[in-house]
Amino acid sequence: MSNTIKISIISAALISSLYADNQYTLENIEVTAAQGTTLNKKDVTDSVTIITKEALEEAHVTTLDEALNKLGGISMTQNGGPGKASSMFLRGMSSKRILVLVDGVRYNNPTAIGAAAGFSQILLYNVEQIEIIKGAQSGVWGSDASGGVINIITSKAKKGLHGALNLEYGSYNTINTSAIASYATNMYDFTVGANSYTTDGYSAVEKIKSDPDYGKRYDELGFEKDPYINETLDAKLGINITDNDRIELKVQSVTSRVMYDATPWPLYLPADSTIPKTDLYNRFYTLSFTHKDSLNDVKVHYNVSKFSRDILGTFGTSTYTGSVEEIKADDKISYAKDSFLRVGASYQKFKQEDITANTNKEYSAISVFATNYNKFQLFSDLNTIITESIRFDEYDEFDNSLTGKLGLKQFFYKDFYVSANAGTGFNAPTLGQLYGAYGANPDLKPEKSFTTDLTVGNDTIWITAFYNEITDLIDYDFALGYVQTSGKSKFEGIEIGYEDYFGDIVGVNAMYTYTKTQDADGKALARRPKTQIDVAATYYVSNDFDLGLNAQYIGSRYNDADKQGAQTGEYIISNFVTNMKMNKHVTIYGKINNLTDKYYQTVDGYATAGRSLYLGLNAKY
Repeated sequence: MSNTIKISIISAALISSLYADNQYTLENIEVTAAQGTTLNKKDVTDSVTIITKEALEEAHVTTLDEALNKLGGISMTQNGGPGKASSMFLRGMSSKRILVLVDGVRYNNPTAIGAAAGFSQILLYNVEQIEIIKGAQSGVWGSDASGGVINIITSKAKKGLHGALNLEYGSYNTINTSAIASYATNMYDFTVGANSYTTDGYSAVEKIKSDPDYGKRYDELGFEKDPYINETLDAKLGINITDNDRIELKVQSVTSRVMYDATPWPLYLPADSTIPKTDLYNRFYTLSFTHKDSLNDVKVHYNVSKFSRDILGTFGTSTYTGSVEEIKADDKISYAKDSFLRVGASYQKFKQEDITANTNKEYSAISVFATNYNKFQLFSDLNTIITESIRFDEYDEFDNSLTGKLGLKQFFYKDFYVSANAGTGFNAPTLGQLYGAYGANPDLKPEKSFTTDLTVGNDTIWITAFYNEITDLIDYDFALGYVQTSGKSKFEGIEIGYEDYFGDIVGVNAMYTYTKTQDADGKALARRPKTQIDVAATYYVSNDFDLGLNAQYIGSRYNDADKQGAQTGEYIISNFVTNMKMNKHVTIYGKINNLTDKYYQTVDGYATAGRSLYLGLNAKY
């Protein structure tokens, strides 16, 4: 797509949006993670993408990685089909630098590579919204948030008795079943839910691009299938002690089995195998107390995240067990109209156990943090918003960390605004990187980062320029294990977004992203696409019937650093979905993924799905 065409499209959209009265904008959507407290999206300075419950239900995405890729416009790679290891790149920043929260509980695994969250293991059957907060958020959330935060908020129980059932069957003998029941009174409420996802899948590996058999799918090559099973259970209980005081308990269990293929030493080339599998047992607990009055909004949380992986690999068995324990208290003090000070403290303990003999390790951090927020009208009736955050983390294993962020948002014409953000980030080495079974390096020190962005636009169209840098980047080398590169790695680019509805019957949204990355030696980083375009359109034929189409273009992308290895980009994938309401309780739907049956790989030698058909039924009471 030429630059002239891009500029013409952007200009036309900008002109039309000046006069558009878009009743479907996200102006009433609230954001929780940006400042660690709930704010209207219009009142947030950060660059935020919201995936609503309605969008999730309309698209019928199953896992977090699928939602981020299809609805969030984020670049994803995956080592095979459903459940296999996946990675995301948010403005070029990789998974290990993105904090994932579900109702405030950390899902980043301290024993996983880089402490990344298991995006492909998080099922979305009971989610109210997903918030994607871009840029360094360590000033609010601490370590693991140097590139951004993915915050998932689950649905709350509504008054009375309610229930939902979803049944889906499709290609690769995939069966996805979920059920939710909830009940609420003025005094208490509870929600219980379960999601079972099973698929025969397809081979995790196929031929690398340099192989003459590249382009043949697993069945043509005679490779075996690699199935996947996920059983997720949730329970949430809330008690309203008074009109201002509430206690809530939540428990989630994720049990899954991932069959995958080997990458044998010394070539590390993907190879078909019947042996490797991983059994995952993850548990998440939170107990919270909240108090609200005219001046204070107090929250006290006790969160526990437990992770366990039993791996049967080519060279034997391994067990990885770890946990994160967190106690956090904060108070949002409203000291003036549209102004507040949020102050708090936390204690975090990270543990690694049962990997190999004598490698049980742990470290902890004590943190204090504060955020100041002001909204006022500096010019006529146009809002000016200023935020400042600061956080101090005292680690018992590393140097102390002081991080912060600043944000400014100024409206200058109707709902048009300019916003700017700058923040510093901090990523502590994980226990797996320091003391794990493979490639450990106890001499690693924390990464430090700086990010900034500038946005001009409104809810219909916006343009963002961003610049990120990481000092002392930690990476993995197959020969050396975990290594640290001194110097600064840089990530910069532009995002252009557009969202609008026409005649209340057609909804369109699009995102163009250009990203340039380089390490401290000036070499491009691996697996980041230079350009990415995401476009989605929904035609509401009637109140009971809609048709949706989304497409993604991935530009040049190389499997290895310095633009080496296979070229895994330059393709377009399109998907179709339709929903038909039979009555106010029952909806049937269908979806076709990879509509054109495009052959492509996101990681050299690892398979992706061909054209896939799924049919489902959703019932609500």
